[in-house]
Amino acid sequence: MIAEIDVRAVLSRSVCEFHNDLVTRSTGRAVRSGIEAHLQEHPDVKVVVLDFSAVRVLDCSCADEVVAQLLLRSVPADRATYFIVRGLDEVHADQIDEVLRRHGLTLVAEERGGAKRLLGWATDLMRTAWERVVSHGSALPEELASELSWPLDEARRTLDELAGHRLLLRADALYLPLTAA
Repeated sequence: MIAEIDVRAVLSRSVCEFHNDLVTRSTGRAVRSGIEAHLQEHPDVKVVVLDFSAVRVLDCSCADEVVAQLLLRSVPADRATYFIVRGLDEVHADQIDEVLRRHGLTLVAEERGGAKRLLGWATDLMRTAWERVVSHGSALPEELASELSWPLDEARRTLDELAGHRLLLRADALYLPLTAA
């Protein structure tokens, strides 16, 4: 199941009704706590889309608290949660990208026109494989290896790494974009 969370609405409920800016670490903590509370109330959610469309300003400390800490704290062994961010302007994306790189994390970002990209840390092989899976809608390791002229073991390892970082879904031997959930 996919859940869309309006980050501005969580900010309004958690901090101040008339606030459109995600600034200060304490504001970020409050917003993250609101998101975590929502996810605890909906344990069947597998993919979470965080919508930043109505957020005017996002500073580095809030990007860390809301996005990076949410990713770091959402790794219980009994439940894998996948995250996508949406509605980012370029300044938001830069802040999130910087914070994720510092933590060695990666996240799928959906741009306003629908294009998708990775933010944060990822190898060139991971980015290439991820882009191929997203553009084709799925991939088997054998298909990826053949199309990119990679050894099969490298294709399999790269796809497994993407799934391990919660950037792709795995259904048996098939790898799918998060939007396929």
